[in-house]
Amino acid sequence: MIHASLQFLTKSINDYLKIRNGLDEDKIFLTHVSDESGVSIPDKALGLSLVNIEEEKIFKDQNTTFINGDGQVEYRNPELKLNLYVLISANYQSADDGTSDAYYQGLKQLSYIISFFQAKNVFTNDNAPALADEDPNIKKLILELYSYSFEQMYNFWSVLGTKYLPSVLYKVRMLTVQEGELISEALPIEEIGLLAKNKEL
Repeated sequence: MIHASLQFLTKSINDYLKIRNGLDEDKIFLTHVSDESGVSIPDKALGLSLVNIEEEKIFKDQNTTFINGDGQVEYRNPELKLNLYVLISANYQSADDGTSDAYYQGLKQLSYIISFFQAKNVFTNDNAPALADEDPNIKKLILELYSYSFEQMYNFWSVLGTKYLPSVLYKVRMLTVQEGELISEALPIEEIGLLAKNKEL
């Protein structure tokens, strides 16, 4: 489910960038930010990377009982709702001739992405049929631009283990995980009665 949602976002951004750039080539890739050799995003391209997974506890459903088609009560664990933190980084280094044209192009691509999600930040099966093609269990994705302080940014890129790249961070809400594993089942309670003992007066 996580992989399908990020693959969908990568494809959607690529489709948009092809229109904006007038080029039939992928500009963004689902990839790590860095590996042992350094930045793992291809040169003069963007990378979409998962940097954190968070459980959404505010909307957590505590109901674990369901009535099946046979009228029996089934007990399952509640749904798990997840938020994903997705980093989009531009790996556009300086051009070979020492000009800043490559850096400029990287910033332009990031601007396009921000514009894309400003225009459309909610994806459903109705307005984005490709979402169901990736995974029919994903009903909705909501993207929010996530801002963090300079101190948080420094710590964040230190953890990633590479030099800072121009980037934007998005919070993707909410993936719902429900495996449907049955814990137990029982007949429903249809009526409640009181038992009373006759007492001799």
